[in-house]
Amino acid sequence: MIEYSYKTIQSLRYAKYRKNYNKFVIEGKRLIKSALESKINIGPLLCSERFIKENKEWLKKNVKDKSIIKIISEKQSIKISNTKSPSGILTICDIPKKTSLNLNVNKWVYIDKISDPGNMGTLIRTCAWFGINNIALSPGCADPYNPKSIRSAMGAHFGVLLHTDVSLDTFKNSHKIIAADLNGVNVDTYFFPIKCVLVLGNEAHGISNQSRKYVEEYISINKFGIGDSLNVSSAGSILIYLLMKNYKK
Repeated sequence: MIEYSYKTIQSLRYAKYRKNYNKFVIEGKRLIKSALESKINIGPLLCSERFIKENKEWLKKNVKDKSIIKIISEKQSIKISNTKSPSGILTICDIPKKTSLNLNVNKWVYIDKISDPGNMGTLIRTCAWFGINNIALSPGCADPYNPKSIRSAMGAHFGVLLHTDVSLDTFKNSHKIIAADLNGVNVDTYFFPIKCVLVLGNEAHGISNQSRKYVEEYISINKFGIGDSLNVSSAGSILIYLLMKNYKK
């Protein structure tokens, strides 16, 4: 267990320092519990005096090694927290080292220049729920370790492999590349190939020009009501579910 200064912890709210230190912060009982269950390398558990007092049973049940608990003041807890209403428990995790892509994996989700960290986190959470364990991110995406992404993913980071700065052409010889687009074929009647990549594009601009040239087929979600589009995390959730459910067997 490595000790960190409060200044270092505060700096991790910024992408530059997360990259420099190769660390990110998680807060709250649910995320901490996920990290502990995943047995990843974490820093000390920084717990406010109030948290310790109100969560003795939770700590007893979930934290086997009590030596990692470090009590801090309420003032310190507020100072280092990334939220307006700190939960009172926080720790630091390692950002996993980059690994090579395993192109033998059949199903991939490719996130193309998505800019909102909340959407990023929701899509990571959705992939984890439906069994997509490998996610590729294009250059120019929101940082998946942004505090908002971490909160939105609710522990899913500990169950998937995130591959950053990946060009879509990486998959052109091994997988069918399929993208969500309003002008695509109705996904209700579409069966996904065994080996494929589902591309989800930017909230405002859709699939980038760099990626579009590698897309082989486009699919869309049928509209029954009103509205001009779905949020990418909503559309992505529907398509990821169908990707894992409806495929050529």
